[in-house]
Amino acid sequence: MMSSISDEKKALAVLAHDIKGPLSSIIDLLNIIDKGYVTDPEKSKQLISRAINKTSILIRMVDDILDFSKLEDKSLMKRERINIFNALDESITLMKQYAENRNITIEQCEFCRQEEFVYGNHTFLLRVFNNVIMNAIKYNKKHGRIIFKSYRDKSDKNIVVEITDTGIGISTEDIDKVFLIFERGSNARRNIDGSIGLGLSLVKQIVEDHEGTIEIASTLNVGTTLKITLPLYKEGENNEL
Repeated sequence: MMSSISDEKKALAVLAHDIKGPLSSIIDLLNIIDKGYVTDPEKSKQLISRAINKTSILIRMVDDILDFSKLEDKSLMKRERINIFNALDESITLMKQYAENRNITIEQCEFCRQEEFVYGNHTFLLRVFNNVIMNAIKYNKKHGRIIFKSYRDKSDKNIVVEITDTGIGISTEDIDKVFLIFERGSNARRNIDGSIGLGLSLVKQIVEDHEGTIEIASTLNVGTTLKITLPLYKEGENNEL
């Protein structure tokens, strides 16, 4: 939550700035085509493709904003007994082509158990994995890797999913900012491609709304590991949450 009116104004200014960039690019690209500055059909096709890409970036931004606003209404987060690995596998499948386009290898581990049930919302948990994997791809190095690991914690009451990338990493001074709304580390800002700094804030809120925790460990220019811990479904215990 914003702590003051000035914080809200700052957030809105950041939001407006990040949305204005792709919008300006789209207008510039379409104006070039509209005014007939490009006569080569292949060149025009390339410009249209770039405009479509920028539009996709804007849609991802709006999706983040809409999802973040939905979290205020807990009634929208309908829960049921779900296999957490179904959501993870679905997310990996969705992101695989994007990873391949960037020469990133996704390494799916042999999970300790093929079925681990949590009491949660499939759509929102899918959003968690989508955002985390998207970041792992976006901030990775060329020919990098994304490695998945899962296990039950020592209490045997929680399932832990770790997502590790071989990317640009996060500096010590920036790591405490990654879960703050509208914040991005300096290294991420230099490599950004369609983010308004809501992604990990959204992820953290969803995980905590599922009575879970999320931790991050990172080394600059080596990579980052996100550890998501969620309570396992227990018959008769979770369904009153």
